[in-house]
Amino acid sequence: MTTTKHLFAVILGISAGLFFIATGCRKSTSATTVAADSTSLYSEEYHADNDIAMTLRSITDALRVGEPLDTLDYNFEGVLTDGEGHPLYTDIQGSPGTWEVDVISPTTAVIRNIYLGDLLPDDLESYIAGSLNLTSDNIIESTEFDDDDEAQLVIYDFGGGYLRIETRAAVAPNGLEGPLMSIVAIRNDDPSKKN
Repeated sequence: MTTTKHLFAVILGISAGLFFIATGCRKSTSATTVAADSTSLYSEEYHADNDIAMTLRSITDALRVGEPLDTLDYNFEGVLTDGEGHPLYTDIQGSPGTWEVDVISPTTAVIRNIYLGDLLPDDLESYIAGSLNLTSDNIIESTEFDDDDEAQLVIYDFGGGYLRIETRAAVAPNGLEGPLMSIVAIRNDDPSKKN
């Protein structure tokens, strides 16, 4: 009888152990599912349709044909994307980075990031240049300043106007560093320069 009790206790112990293992595995699977769902919700929540290259293409096309820029058509503050709905950067609080599109005259518009974050200026410049069919042959000036702001300047001739991309290093109040970009599209009013 003691052998039977001992065998029963062993079987009960193994069963209880297997039950706890199965329960633990099921809970971790559920937690993984919830985490994956949360990530997809986060991505969908911050999807935006304002592609920076398409915004610049619209502005440069208007400038190329001599159409005056209107603040009602172009002024904007919000998230600009990489064409796939992904924000161009995340700010230091982890939110999608905010940009400002500002028409400052009928022949000039400025696009700039408002906050610091993990923006990659070289990648963004390559994306913009590629989207506008600009190559190194279109660069009329490229300068890197040796100063505290670590400023870089590239100016492209897009045929009928210029695209001036300036990047400066900046520091947030909490000490984190990041780039500030200013992209200026301006019409060239010299008729001999227009294509």
